[in-house]
Amino acid sequence: MHESLLKTALLQFRFLYLSSLFVLFMVLAFFAYTIEKERLIADETGKMTLRLSQLEDQLKNSQMYYSEEIIINTKEYKISMYDIDHAPVIAQHSRVPHWDKITWMDDSTLYARHNLSLYFLGVASIVVSKKIQTFPIITRLAALFIPLFFAMAFVGFILSKIAFKPARNAFVSIDTFIKHATHDLNTPIAAILSNARILEEKITEPSLHRFVRRITIGAKTLTGLYEDLVYLNFEPHSRIPKPELIKELIQEQLILLETLIDYKKLSVTTNLSETKLTIFTDDFRRLLNNLLSNAIKYNTPQGSITLILTSEFFSIKDSGIGLSKVEIQKIHERYWRGESFETGLGIGMEIVVRVCKTYNLTFDIHSTKNQGSEFIIRWPKSLIA
Repeated sequence: MHESLLKTALLQFRFLYLSSLFVLFMVLAFFAYTIEKERLIADETGKMTLRLSQLEDQLKNSQMYYSEEIIINTKEYKISMYDIDHAPVIAQHSRVPHWDKITWMDDSTLYARHNLSLYFLGVASIVVSKKIQTFPIITRLAALFIPLFFAMAFVGFILSKIAFKPARNAFVSIDTFIKHATHDLNTPIAAILSNARILEEKITEPSLHRFVRRITIGAKTLTGLYEDLVYLNFEPHSRIPKPELIKELIQEQLILLETLIDYKKLSVTTNLSETKLTIFTDDFRRLLNNLLSNAIKYNTPQGSITLILTSEFFSIKDSGIGLSKVEIQKIHERYWRGESFETGLGIGMEIVVRVCKTYNLTFDIHSTKNQGSEFIIRWPKSLIA
């Protein structure tokens, strides 16, 4: 389980790293593209200004030699010439120039205009244009940034693997310890419970009987904890889902927890239908055990527990200490426990949530501080046997 959590954290880190890297490279590429485009426009503007001067000289020479022929042969630029009234003398442009601008961009075409100081052959202004090709800029930037992005991504993957290695080793050590400790707990817990039962049967003195009963309660609490640890840390082998009468599983848990219920003098009311669900039995045993244990643990002495089972949901309601809105939000966190004099590791609700996710169950909590809680489990119709 820790391994899956670590993998999730590693994937989240890598996704965040790659996303940040991608955004950074996109911003850098945008600025680089803007700078390169502005430089290209500046270069082309200079060339177009030179071409305009050449055209003016050409017009001047034509007038000096009394030639009305205007030679504008060029493949690089489109050229238009206008008289003082902005009427075209020669027009290679379909669009009317911006008479208030010297240079301007229209779509991806750069325009430059030059007003003649003297009019030659009736021409007062010249406009030249050229389509700006930005694709070479994009190609150059892609050739630079794409390999660099993959190189940085590769470095990030390697560094993340190195950085997470100590955490992975620590998780492996913790998992190994928990599994060994869990395995070793089984024998002493069973011994305590069996001997406590023998003592409870043989001792008749009320004062001693009460102490033995506390030992039994403690041993059963340890048994529940042991079963939770086994469920969380050991993968089950060759499980087969089968139709189970949920009513019987609930009654089984009530019998197992009878000592704890009697100790707190709780009244239990049940309304259980004959609902069958196709499930893994151990999963629902742990779910029911943890919900019932919490209803007992966080209940008030001489309080009440109400269990309702229908074909659509299971509800467990108690008269205990209740939960605030903040506590309801935290209840899914591992190791979190509500305020109580009772002890525990805070892993019970994690098991409930895990089972709910496994079977696509809906888990609702209705609670008011100091007024009790109600936990409702709803299941899809596909689970009903």
